[in-house]
Formats: sequence, C-alpha cells, structure tokens
Amino acid sequence: MTCFFWREDSHLLKQNRLNNHANRGKTLEDLIISSNQLYREKKIALIHKVPTEWLPIRDRSGKIMSAKVDKKSAVDFLGHINSPKAIIPLSFDAKEVARGDRWPLPKLEDHQYEYLKDSAETGAFSFLLIAYWELQKFFVLPFPELEKRWQAWKTKTGPASVKAGENGLIEVRFMRYLDFLPRGD
Repeated sequence: MTCFFWREDSHLLKQNRLNNHANRGKTLEDLIISSNQLYREKKIALIHKVPTEWLPIRDRSGKIMSAKVDKKSAVDFLGHINSPKAIIPLSFDAKEVARGDRWPLPKLEDHQYEYLKDSAETGAFSFLLIAYWELQKFFVLPFPELEKRWQAWKTKTGPASVKAGENGLIEVRFMRYLDFLPRGD
C-alpha cells in the first residue's frame, strides 16, 4: 500500500470552522462525496453514502415540525475498489475532531465497530477516515489497527484515543480531493 496524497485547499478546511452543531461532519462528508465522484469518473471505485433514516415529528395538525434519527446506519460509506486483480469491497466511517490531535475511541459506537469487524472478516477493506481539523490533517485508520486499539481500550490496557500521526495511521494529504484509497504497486 502506498501513501495517500492531497493538495492544500484552505477554503475547504476553513469552511469546517463555520459549521454549527447541526452541520457537524458536513464538510468532511462533502469532501468524501466529492472524492467518491472522482473515483467513479476514473473507474477507480464506486462508493456511496449510506443514508440515515429519519422519523418526522409532526404537530397536532400533521405538519412536520422536525425530525429525529429513526435508525442509525452501520457505517457512513459502502462500495468497492476496482483493483486490476479483483474487486475489493470496502466499508468505512468518517470521524472528526474539531480541536486537538486526539480522536476519542468512545466516539465509535459498538454497532459501527462490529460492522467494520464483520466487513473486514469477509474480505472488505474496512477503516475509519479521521479528520483533525485544527491540524488540517486527515488519516486512514485501517481496521486491523483499529481492532488492536479498540481491544486495548476496552481492556483498559491502552489509550482511549487515537493521536494524529501515530504509527498505524496512514496520512491523507490534500490534493484536488481526498485520495484515501490504497493503490497497488
């Protein structure tokens, strides 16, 4: 597996700081969706955002007043990589931290971890894509490394966070898009 590359685009990175609580994660999601479109155009991969199921909340007259999450999706994105040797399924979740250089493992829900585990065990490339906005850095945390960290955290033999740049993380540099997929050499 080779390194992943990006070009600096400070507009996109600064845009995230303007997000309010309701839109948290939207900038990262938009970056990933743009990347997925480019992957599709270049026939590198086909990746889709898994929609969140919403339950409308209505007033007495039946008018929709708001909505709440009805059913959480297992992970944010599913698809496959079009490798020269095989089609490789993939599943991943996008996570982020606004400030600092640590992403807390408890932010990954048990059902998400289990889905990534099941996916990896059936041959998929499963991972987390983590944005550290203050550092303007992005990393892929492949499932085998996530599994080690998760088990150490759960058994209280390891830290409860993932520090940017630690061994086992693959840095994604900013180019025209988030090039977070592995390339076979």
